[in-house]
Order: sequence, then structure tokens, then C-alpha cells
Amino acid sequence: MKTIFLDFDGVLFDSVKEAYLLARYAFYGIPIKDKIDGEQYKKFRKYRYLITHSWHYYYIFKLLENNFNNFEQEYYKLISNRQLKKEKLFDEAYQMQRKYLIENDYDYWKTLEQPYVFFHEIKKIKNDYDIIILSTKNEFAIKNHLKDYDFKLDDEKIIGKEKLKECKTKSKFIEDYIKSNKIEKAIFIDDSIDNLKECENITNLQYVQANWGYVEPHLKTDNSLIILNLIKEI
Repeated sequence: MKTIFLDFDGVLFDSVKEAYLLARYAFYGIPIKDKIDGEQYKKFRKYRYLITHSWHYYYIFKLLENNFNNFEQEYYKLISNRQLKKEKLFDEAYQMQRKYLIENDYDYWKTLEQPYVFFHEIKKIKNDYDIIILSTKNEFAIKNHLKDYDFKLDDEKIIGKEKLKECKTKSKFIEDYIKSNKIEKAIFIDDSIDNLKECENITNLQYVQANWGYVEPHLKTDNSLIILNLIKEI
């Protein structure tokens, strides 16, 4: 069966609101349901494309406190001089608060992320393909959202933060999966150009950027129909 590797945040679901509220809580201790600062949230969404791992949000919030004209440059400066203890405490608070919401305020939590139209289109054709979700998000969060929208997928097809630690990169997982399963045609859809570039030399794999997701503002567009046509052609 032809294989589709799918990122989750920025491809299937818009998770910016959840990420913002969790990161704000982890950085400042502000309760999740407190009013959102519109200007801060707008900047957070604008620079979401810089994020790969949840601990990255620690540095985003450090920069949101200042008015930088060269935000991206300043961000990479911070990433190259990481504050490991502080980012670890931040990330622990971030993950624990998500877990708390799922276990104690599920109805509210599930409203914080919304599926893109692309998710519903994939749902229509999912039985015709071998679908693998490949994400740095916690697996329990992915599974809960899929369940909410009646998107049935076997657990071994959901590769989240926990399993990715073993192979370190999405590209390594994809390459190993294609080889071990002798896949002749596959496509990888992600909004991160860095994740996609790492797949340049993988045999039998086509890859494409989801430009409706978290991309640089000048690249933002809905190319979902183009991608759906590419899927049908593999």
C-alpha cells in the first residue's frame, strides 16, 4: 500500500492556541483560562514556524518581552546558547499542564486545537493508504484528538515525541520505515522546511511543504488541493 507520512501540528491541526496558553503558563505561571494578550498572541503565531520542540517556546517567550526587528536572528542566538536547566523546567511545566488539562478539563482542552480542512480530506481517503503520523507532539495528545474526530489509526502508526527520541529525526524514521517495509512509493507532508530537506536523499520518497501551516509569513498559502492531487498520483 502507498504510504503517507504526516506531521500533526500545522498539517492536520492548528495547535497555536494550545501552545501559546501552555507556554505562557510555563513561562509566567499565568492560568490557562486567563484573557489572551492579543498583540502578544499575534506575534507568537507569526513566529511559530521557528518551533520544532516544545522547549523552543521558552526562547520565544524570552524574545516576546522585547521589540526586536530581527526576531529570527535573535532567536537563533538564544538557541545557540541554551539555558538547559531553565528550558527543562519550562518544558516540564508545559507538558504537565497539558496532561492535567487532558485528565481534568478535557472538554476545554479539546477546543484549543482545531482540524484543518486537509485533515477531513485525509480522513476521506485514509483507508486507501498506509498513514503514519510523525510528530514531536506527545502521543497521548495526538491519540485523543484523533479519537475526538473519529479518525481511527492503530497505535503503531502514531509516532510521537516518545518514539521519535529513539531515532532522533523524522528523516531517520522515514528512511528506516521505507527500507524495512520495502515501500516503493511514499510522500511526506510537513510544514517544517528543515524536516523536509533532511529527506532529500531518501529513495522512493516525495516530500512537500504544507504552506497552510506554520511557515514564514511570506510563504503562507493554502496548497492543500495541490498536495491532495500529489497524493493521488503516488
